[in-house]
Amino acid sequence: MILMANGCSHTAGAEIEHPQQGECYDKAWPKFLAEKLDAEKWDNLSMSGASCHRVVRTTFEYLHEHSLKYNYEFKNLFIVILWPGWYRTEIHSDEEQKQNFFDNGWAPLITGNDESYKETLNFNDYQYYRSWVTTIDRHHHIIDYLQEILLLQNTFQKYGIKYLFWNASMNTLDRNPRYAPWLNHINPKRFPRLYDPFYCFTELCRRSDQQISLHSLESGFASHYDEEAHKWFSNFIYNHLTKNNLL
Repeated sequence: MILMANGCSHTAGAEIEHPQQGECYDKAWPKFLAEKLDAEKWDNLSMSGASCHRVVRTTFEYLHEHSLKYNYEFKNLFIVILWPGWYRTEIHSDEEQKQNFFDNGWAPLITGNDESYKETLNFNDYQYYRSWVTTIDRHHHIIDYLQEILLLQNTFQKYGIKYLFWNASMNTLDRNPRYAPWLNHINPKRFPRLYDPFYCFTELCRRSDQQISLHSLESGFASHYDEEAHKWFSNFIYNHLTKNNLL
């Protein structure tokens, strides 16, 4: 089995080793899950600040590379995605050495970083960010989120790829009838407790008395869990997979 994981800072292992650390793959839950699954190989595509859009983009890139290597054979692949929060997006630029565009020409954008982007983005990119923040409402964000989930779900189903979806952090999604055209198509077996705000990675860790990393407390983020919490979550996910025959 090859395990591939994708998501944001909670999948990347942010701040496990030092404050403001973006990724620490060797101490994040995907590595420990791969060990439990006895996977021959594991890949972690996650990045701190990642949006749902980045998850989809990098997953498609990964599937393309995998198909070239294994001649479109996906039966040896298992994918776990912790979906990031709604209020994020990304923009692209082909200009070399453009500040903030460190993700292969892409720059993550997250609400609440106004002062930072004012200093690091050029005028046009900053105005795009400001326009995005002020014009895109909660309904729009939720629709984007659901459509990205369905895009990957349907792609995985097409190629017979086994997978598990989970929320990284708390959301307030409910069964509002206006979202039924999307929600009705999401496979609850592969995305369990989608509506439960307490069933995400951060809340499961908190409610199980796992510890925020001391480095995350030092940085002021105070939201990223330590290595032991990542080990705990890998065991939680492993038990869920085996109990529900999802492998």
